[in-house]
Amino acid sequence: EEEGGVAPSCSMRPMCDLIEPSTTMDDLPEECLVHIACQLRSVRDLGAAAQASKLFRDVFYSDFVWRALCVAGKHGASLDFSENVLGSFSHPDAKPTARSAAAGVERQSSASGQPWREVYRTTSESLSSTVCVDSGRGYAKYGLASSRAPAVLQICQPGQECTQASLLGTALRRLGLRRATLPAYSAIVSEPFKYAGDQDRGFSAPGRRGREAWRADTEQQLLHGFGVRRLAIVDSASLCLFSHRLTSGVVVNIGFGKTFIVPVLGGSIVRSAVRHLELSGMELTQHMANLLHHAGHDCSWRPEFGGDEIPPITVARNIKEAGLEAFPTSLHDHFGHSPLAIGQVLRRTDPPTKQVRFGGATFELGWERFVCAEFVFHETGGEDEGDLPLHRGVMQAVDAAVDAVARGEAEAVAVGSSGDALRSALLRRIVLSGGSANIAGLPERLAHELEALRRQQPGSSARADAEAAPPPSPARRSSHDAAAAAAEAGCSGCSTTCSDSPSGLSACAASPADE
Repeated sequence: EEEGGVAPSCSMRPMCDLIEPSTTMDDLPEECLVHIACQLRSVRDLGAAAQASKLFRDVFYSDFVWRALCVAGKHGASLDFSENVLGSFSHPDAKPTARSAAAGVERQSSASGQPWREVYRTTSESLSSTVCVDSGRGYAKYGLASSRAPAVLQICQPGQECTQASLLGTALRRLGLRRATLPAYSAIVSEPFKYAGDQDRGFSAPGRRGREAWRADTEQQLLHGFGVRRLAIVDSASLCLFSHRLTSGVVVNIGFGKTFIVPVLGGSIVRSAVRHLELSGMELTQHMANLLHHAGHDCSWRPEFGGDEIPPITVARNIKEAGLEAFPTSLHDHFGHSPLAIGQVLRRTDPPTKQVRFGGATFELGWERFVCAEFVFHETGGEDEGDLPLHRGVMQAVDAAVDAVARGEAEAVAVGSSGDALRSALLRRIVLSGGSANIAGLPERLAHELEALRRQQPGSSARADAEAAPPPSPARRSSHDAAAAAAEAGCSGCSTTCSDSPSGLSACAASPADE
């Protein structure tokens, strides 16, 4: 016992006092060194530590450590899953390859056969030399895969700076790429949603022949005309799912002129199950303009709006994008009458108001901001596929995908074998894309309507309904297709699925393999 107290116990002494002065990092077990090395996320730090000793070089240059670095940075994102091209380390569909029990510092290689240190080097280089191009009917987006967001977002329509025909040349020019350097670059181009189905429905959905002609033209321009090293054409639906670490699910694209509902299984579109709805962002804008007019809002341009003069329909579009919301449940049930009886709705005394600022002007919106979104779920009574409300279109596409698997036309991998299990899995993997998919409350409302439809299906018992969890709210595309394309640039897809095009040039049409 010391003066004034009790002698400190061993557990109260500083840890450094418990270590012998002669103990160094080299004395630690290799498992501890590996754990320390895996905490480093800088190539510079790993390289510096590897110079300390031979042991450190073996540990800090081991495949196990560099694999951890690749996982953290999404490098070679599919290389650990040899059964699929579009995949990632943690997506729920993937089945990782078997690992050695002695993981530690023993030499491991990725599914590509390359050491993980080499994977990191090659994928880092490929990101800065890969151009990603995403073309929609209204807007085009493009940039380098090494960027976190597209470098350019521009209108892509006839009469504008860029059209579909001139897009690729415009993209390369605006990215500052000189023709002499293009043979050192690869390109990833997203296939527009309108080419997802096989049935020819005219300009808005050309079907198989239109898709093949578009792909051939894209290959001709980039491989032969501009001389890029490699080209990957990936359908937009797979990229949307990939951005959510999925390779199976349903993508709902509410585009400028049409809505496309695209089921995907194992990274491959079930083309016979694709559905096209007449619902579009342009149609919603027109509905919003009419509602604003009936509610007494003047959308004519005035100086207080700021900026250049724009037509009233564009003012209505901007107000729609800032103020439109989907009511949690059917407005018909809430009102007790049709929400499309505009006069009756606008005379209600209980409007949940919201102020939307447009430049220096303020618009106070009432029920009109909810009524517009009701057109998405409105039952017209028409039997034509294009007239279906969104939730019925989604359910019809899911049922068609299930039937395609039953007929042997498609294969359900990992997400559910068939029938009800597959239907439930697809309903839980819905991703919304397109400008109008950003409607506030849309994912929750769609989930509500799908659950109501599911309960109406034959064979749906009260017990089964109680045991089955309702489909979660569909996810919005968290990042642009370009982000998923950038991840694709960093995986094995562009280097292992290349084949010769009909012209003899190297082409890579990346139709993702099964999960």
